[in-house]
Amino acid sequence: MSKSSANQQPDEYQPAEVDGSLGHDHLEALDDLVAKTFPNATLFFSHGLNLLVERLGVDRSAMTRVTHSGLETCWWATSQRIGPDHPLHESDEHLCPRVLDHPDRILIIKDIQTDEQLRGHSVIQNMGIRTYLGISLGPRNQVLGVLSLQSLEPRAWTPKEVYLVKAVASLFSKTLEIEALRDELQTTRNVLDLTAAIAEDHSLESPSTRLPNRRYLDIWLKTHLFQARRRGESMAAIQWRIPEEMDGKAQLREIAMGLRGEDLLTDLGEDCLLLLPGSDLEGAQILLERIRTILGPIPMGATLWQPEHPVDRDDLFLQQALLRTSEAWKYSREMGQNGQGDMQWMLLVADSDPENAQT
Repeated sequence: MSKSSANQQPDEYQPAEVDGSLGHDHLEALDDLVAKTFPNATLFFSHGLNLLVERLGVDRSAMTRVTHSGLETCWWATSQRIGPDHPLHESDEHLCPRVLDHPDRILIIKDIQTDEQLRGHSVIQNMGIRTYLGISLGPRNQVLGVLSLQSLEPRAWTPKEVYLVKAVASLFSKTLEIEALRDELQTTRNVLDLTAAIAEDHSLESPSTRLPNRRYLDIWLKTHLFQARRRGESMAAIQWRIPEEMDGKAQLREIAMGLRGEDLLTDLGEDCLLLLPGSDLEGAQILLERIRTILGPIPMGATLWQPEHPVDRDDLFLQQALLRTSEAWKYSREMGQNGQGDMQWMLLVADSDPENAQT
């Protein structure tokens, strides 16, 4: 009989052989494992919400996510008597903050109309909601969302019904954590791609100005627009061309020194493009006033990329926004004289028509 060495581990603890492809990209392997665990979160939420409507007889169940831009109701199910197009989902966030104020409790309101604090609430006046049950999703130190149930008539909740809601909420919480992990993995992967591209490729900057060029811009957009859309943050885009008689290199260096770390000034050949992530119209105007003291009154065009607007929502290469910037710059040149021009903005209007824009 042979004896095992004291330092020898049983077979089940021997390190597994790693496939060559996984060894080269462990981040991709993690992403694949996450995708296989929950291949379709939307379908999972849809079944769960419809289950609650069917089994509990409520008029609507909804899941609201906590995002960087506020509360967003992403998934909901409704009973047949109100239909899927009923605007009930628009009122959900009005009661969600009450759930988030005490994430360790379940908010149960049998009849909103008899509640002294909520008697005049808009959920009754506009939507006719009488009953509400809300439960927070995710760990206590990082609430990810709210699961809510609503009915048009007053009703009481039995312990069995509350238990079912808690069980579904637990499943939803784990799924939201996986979705958050998936988003973080994608963001990390994009950042690593950008870092690797910069380290391995020296053709990502303009040889004349030493500024990032169009190739760098394409990689940068892949990384930053995904994160900006997830957070619902707008981005200002400004375009101009430095006249030949000016010392463009010195001016661009001065402008670059005054930018924030997340801003990007690129040399597109004849033109310059400045991108200001997380900037609204007012914030961009303040910076542009300083830039125009350096460049002088030259023609400039600008716009805002707005990820919550239908025109820009899926435009992750900034194509529509850059078209607006170019049109605004063209208008600035046409309205100016002797090579000078005012700052011109072309912004999207509130509706979803891509043809409608205002200057």
